[in-house]
Amino acid sequence: MSTSVITNYAFMYFVLFLIVPLLIVSFTLTCIKFFKNESIYNIENLTLEQLGASATPHFSNKQVLNQLHDLNALAKDKYDILYGVNLDEVIEVKNNDELKEVLHQYKMNYVVIDHKSSEIKLVITDNEHNENRAIRNIFRKLNINHINVKPNQPYDFNLIKTALAA
Repeated sequence: MSTSVITNYAFMYFVLFLIVPLLIVSFTLTCIKFFKNESIYNIENLTLEQLGASATPHFSNKQVLNQLHDLNALAKDKYDILYGVNLDEVIEVKNNDELKEVLHQYKMNYVVIDHKSSEIKLVITDNEHNENRAIRNIFRKLNINHINVKPNQPYDFNLIKTALAA
């Protein structure tokens, strides 16, 4: 073989095994950098004005906050109050993925849990679409009191007290 053939093969293998992989890696890294989500804030370097936040953080929904305060006053360290929980996070379902998906779609506004026994005492919802007969049967079978109130209406705390006493 002549030297020109050997140098041609050497050049071809150099390009094939060294240059092409380097180009592929650099292209991939460039694409990752270009399409990377830039919406992640580096909070350490931003000011409050840039964040659009006030110096004193507040709970955004005042109605929910007031209802939480009222329920906590009603609980008096006897109960724990959970807010905005999906039903599958509270009720454990084993070996039934279909039921887990149904329970995951059921959103509860407030869940009142006994502080000592961790037993669910009361579930409060205010969604009109949560009037599901199967869900009510689950609450009934598990001996969980359920109160469904109309959206944006004040709660009847006497009804809540009697539900917790039962």
